Amino acid sequence: MKDFLFRNLSLKILSFFFAVSLWLFVNLKATAETTLHIPVVWENVPSFLAITNEVNDSIRVRVTGPRRILSNLEPTRFPVTLDLSDAKVGLSNYQINEKMIHLPPGLTATVLPPDTIQFKFELTVTKEVGVQPRFRGSPAPGYVVTGTEVDPQRVEVGGPQSEMVGIAQVDTEAIDLTGRKADFEAKARLVLNQPHLWVKTGEDRVVVHVAVAEKTVQRLLKQVPLKVENEKAAVRLDPDRVDVLLEGPAAKIGELQPGEVTASVAVPDKVALPASLPVTVVVPVDGIRATSDPEKVTVKAPLPEDSE
Repeated sequence: MKDFLFRNLSLKILSFFFAVSLWLFVNLKATAETTLHIPVVWENVPSFLAITNEVNDSIRVRVTGPRRILSNLEPTRFPVTLDLSDAKVGLSNYQINEKMIHLPPGLTATVLPPDTIQFKFELTVTKEVGVQPRFRGSPAPGYVVTGTEVDPQRVEVGGPQSEMVGIAQVDTEAIDLTGRKADFEAKARLVLNQPHLWVKTGEDRVVVHVAVAEKTVQRLLKQVPLKVENEKAAVRLDPDRVDVLLEGPAAKIGELQPGEVTASVAVPDKVALPASLPVTVVVPVDGIRATSDPEKVTVKAPLPEDSE
């Protein structure tokens, strides 16, 4: 075996170096061809113009060169840059040529059709519009939103004339109300429903203050007996019962028992009868408003049989 390995050793070494040299020649000198999508970027768009069409942001290029270079080529590292400082209103075509493509030495580029990038330019306008908050979800059971305040209330929006037509306000992203029981504030992003609009103030968020309170409900208590506050007064009331309308937070109204609500009339010691006097309703729970129907009753002298 040893004799076999070392037999004609010099010839074997020469063959090995010849094979390596041939491999290097083929891989280092051989050319190849491929088609790449080279990115296109643009700059210097005049401030009074906006691009309103869908722009093709790449160009097809046939690249020829050494295989070893092509195999490691990253197209994103060699973008074509367009200078749009001379743009005017309307459609404009910018042609891409081989001089604009800067690839590594040794590579040859050929731009394939279509070799133009088309832009549609429109004049931009600005407008001050109101901000409308939007919501999703619901507060906790028995609670409602009682008011909102946006800061700032108005923002300046810019964009192409065609998209600014009919823009009277901008909405915020949906603010979640789920389970809320108290006032809160949220920073919400503005939603511009047209693709080329922007907020000129630079800040695309507003602060929304949301007021949340218990839901206000009404409850009618019918035929609540009237009492005379002055026990010394011998009088009769007409009518002697009133309906009481309660209004307040749902939870408090629901827990209130009918017998806890009282209605009375204060009769002075010296009063000319008959007299029309107001009804006073007492509710033992804070935050509930009560009104009687009627709000006044007639205070009369007692009937003869009542005084006997």
